[in-house]
Amino acid sequence: MKKYILLLLLSSVSAIDNPKLQSLIIPGWGQNTLGESKRSKNFIISESILWISFLGNLTAEEWFRQDYIGFAELHADVDMKQKSYLFAVNLGHYMNQEEFNDAKERQRLPGQKYIGENYYWKWDSNENRLEYDSIRIQSVTAQKYKKFAIAGLVLNRFISLIDVLYLERRDSNLSINSYMSNSSSNIIFNLSITID
Repeated sequence: MKKYILLLLLSSVSAIDNPKLQSLIIPGWGQNTLGESKRSKNFIISESILWISFLGNLTAEEWFRQDYIGFAELHADVDMKQKSYLFAVNLGHYMNQEEFNDAKERQRLPGQKYIGENYYWKWDSNENRLEYDSIRIQSVTAQKYKKFAIAGLVLNRFISLIDVLYLERRDSNLSINSYMSNSSSNIIFNLSITID
């Protein structure tokens, strides 16, 4: 059944003959339809790089996550199942559950203490705790790069669409104006495109 749905989607995508829609689906496709193969190639290359970056960081994020979970279970004698990310962060900052709970008592935050055997941990060495925290941070870094790649994929489609609009109307009058203002808490950027 999944094969038929995929085949139906591919056939419906291939039936699109509007360069604007093509550029939103696959940047560079609309340019290719309009006979601009060099522009098309540039968009397709950038799209490929962004997808490789996204998939690579998605994979790296999961690898590092599995690594820090396994490392903690091995060197801190902790059960990481069904634990929040905040627990994972705190695990890397304190040698054991008792040290963490004492710190929360001193900070007058007793509601944030970890109570019970389910939250027990005790690192076998400070070096392993620091190594764990380093692996966890690498996972977060890969997650951030993955999000940047997603933003790049969206932006690449937007730029490709604008480029197709330009190519379709390059013989007409095109006016692009931008305006930026800022206040104490906001930055506002306005972009207007006028086509005659």
